[in-house]
Amino acid sequence: MSKLHQLTSYVKYWLNAVDKHSLQAPYIYELYTSVLKASDKNNHFEALEMLRNQYKSSNQTIPVIDFGAGSKVSNDHTRKISDIATKGLTSNKYSEMLYRLCRFLEAKNILELGTSLGVNTLYLATSNKNAIVSTFEGSPSLCKIATNTFHQFGAKNARIIEGNIDDNLQSFIESSLPIDVAFVDANHRYAPTISYFDIMLTKIHDQSCFIFDDIHWSKEMEQAWYEIRSHYRVSLSIDLYQMGLVFFKPDLRKQHYILQF
Repeated sequence: MSKLHQLTSYVKYWLNAVDKHSLQAPYIYELYTSVLKASDKNNHFEALEMLRNQYKSSNQTIPVIDFGAGSKVSNDHTRKISDIATKGLTSNKYSEMLYRLCRFLEAKNILELGTSLGVNTLYLATSNKNAIVSTFEGSPSLCKIATNTFHQFGAKNARIIEGNIDDNLQSFIESSLPIDVAFVDANHRYAPTISYFDIMLTKIHDQSCFIFDDIHWSKEMEQAWYEIRSHYRVSLSIDLYQMGLVFFKPDLRKQHYILQF
């Protein structure tokens, strides 16, 4: 991870990002106004942010197994939960966007690669009580925390697949129903990210959406993002700087947007 690279990428994003006034296609305009720029609040958000704040104030230290490109928090094998919650989780703005996106797409089969503490998993799970959220996590200590949290919130529709995603994803996808929404926040390297995309691609349908976190985290993550958005099956891609979204609607002319968020 290069701070200079991230700064340069953000400046490019800031210079090129547009708002709703530049959007003419009806689908992208509705997506922007209903999902990205909506300001709705509900009891789910309040309860989940209380959970996030509890994690931020926790003094507990846990062992963490990291199969990915390293942590934003620390390269140590033990980490404070407060550090993970403060520096390693997406902000509530993006978590709420994931919730609204799942509702907008009426997602029922939701996949998450990278559970961490389970905060985003709960946002995905509460978007539709009839949805099934399958979330992958390699660190046993994080799996334990997230599982306890799911029980605490009564999120019976969230299930964790523990272990290295590289070993587990292929067999899971082969027996999976078509994917409505997939949120990828796992191994932040080029090769694994492209591999996850290729594997999940076998179970897309016309309304599927894949979300990739930290697309500008490094040069190789940007390379993966550019390759994914250029794939012939992708009809619409959206760069929000922190996350990148791709859609597979065949009735849309292929377009890429950099949107203010």
